[in-house]
Amino acid sequence: MRFHRLIILCLLLVGPYTGAFAQSSPQTPINGDWDGSLKVPTGMEMRLTLHLSEHAATMDSPDQNASGIPVTLNRQDSTVTVAISSVKASFTGTLSADGQSMTGRFSQGGMNMPAHFSRRAAGAAAPQPDRPQTPHPPFPYTSRDVNFPGKDGDLLAGTLMLPKGHGPFPAVVMIAGSGRQNRDEDVAGHKIFLVIADRLTRAGIAVLRYDKRGIGASKGDFKTATTADFAIDAQDAARWLRTQPGIARDKVGLIGHSEGAEIAPLVANRDVQVAFVVLLSAPALPGADIIAAQQLAIALASGVPKAEAEKLHANEIRLLDAVRHSADQASANAAAQKIMEQAGMPAERAATEASEISSPWFRATLDYDPAPALRKLQQPTLVIAGSRDLQVDPAANLPVIRSALAKNAHARIVELPGLNHLLQPAKTGAPQEYGSIPITVDPAALDLITEWVKQQVHL
Repeated sequence: MRFHRLIILCLLLVGPYTGAFAQSSPQTPINGDWDGSLKVPTGMEMRLTLHLSEHAATMDSPDQNASGIPVTLNRQDSTVTVAISSVKASFTGTLSADGQSMTGRFSQGGMNMPAHFSRRAAGAAAPQPDRPQTPHPPFPYTSRDVNFPGKDGDLLAGTLMLPKGHGPFPAVVMIAGSGRQNRDEDVAGHKIFLVIADRLTRAGIAVLRYDKRGIGASKGDFKTATTADFAIDAQDAARWLRTQPGIARDKVGLIGHSEGAEIAPLVANRDVQVAFVVLLSAPALPGADIIAAQQLAIALASGVPKAEAEKLHANEIRLLDAVRHSADQASANAAAQKIMEQAGMPAERAATEASEISSPWFRATLDYDPAPALRKLQQPTLVIAGSRDLQVDPAANLPVIRSALAKNAHARIVELPGLNHLLQPAKTGAPQEYGSIPITVDPAALDLITEWVKQQVHL
């Protein structure tokens, strides 16, 4: 489930900003790439990178998959200031005598957070986060790029991973969460689906993972697509997989994460040949409720003072209500932009964000209720939630899931302690933390998924 980051916080530095470069001193040049981080009030580190030159200055926030954010930069002797006016934030630091580091404070919303940057050597590659679970060759299985027809005949592209041997093999289709997800479901440098697929294929289970329509090598229009369209694509993926040599047609199941865990029940209800379903971090409440709840939870976990978080939350609810009750996309766009500008967001930024939340996908998501599809599930179903999931709160969603699956004799629901929305071991569960955690998927979650699927297909 895409977390709503439009008027909330702060530490979520995404989207287009207006920037410039100002330098009043001819001293040690600061042109180049600077890698660093800031420490948020909860103690977690969030990576940032500055790209500085005479003509432009930009910032990347790798842990949030945001890059090329223009900023305004000013230098007075050894004092360097980077301002991001659109989110009312700034970094002010002191350049070291050797010109190799800057140390100071990142300020926003009344919070002052320690931050430090180090100059990257000229021509050096950007530092890569530690991701010990990302698989590397040689592999004890085969992988091949594939294409299959999706909605309206558009070709979807993916990777089919097959265990060694002749088969036929049980198999799964992996269905990604919201946003512009590729076949790896890459979040903050974590290749979530690749890690899960590698584990399953090593256990004798074939895996198909694919780029969402309009993303990566897949054709189609992502901007106009809704959850219903993505469900059609997932159904086409399962149908195609059952036709492939080496696949046991009666043992093909679905694994969905976040929004993908909303899609999987829709597909399984339409396609009786789906053998089993795995739902990871599954929403069970209407989209508007999920988004409003996650906005408040993430704000508080990120260290936003309670009074400010509640103010943001009230404005969020007002915004969502306005979008939900607008007659069409144009009126939703106008209403959203007006509310965001009234909240203090610059007009250019508000226009960009209003375009996103008035999109067909977002408006459909606000009204979509996953519970009816869950109630209809007949196939064996495994549900896994993390106790520290702030995007889909298990305390609110798991009771609904338990009720919906009460008549499914082959349903198993597990809440794993200490895991976040990505099923990582987490301190707070806040999305800003995702990139700083080396583990991509907790081993307990990988074991549970693998062993349960093996049981369903009698491996």
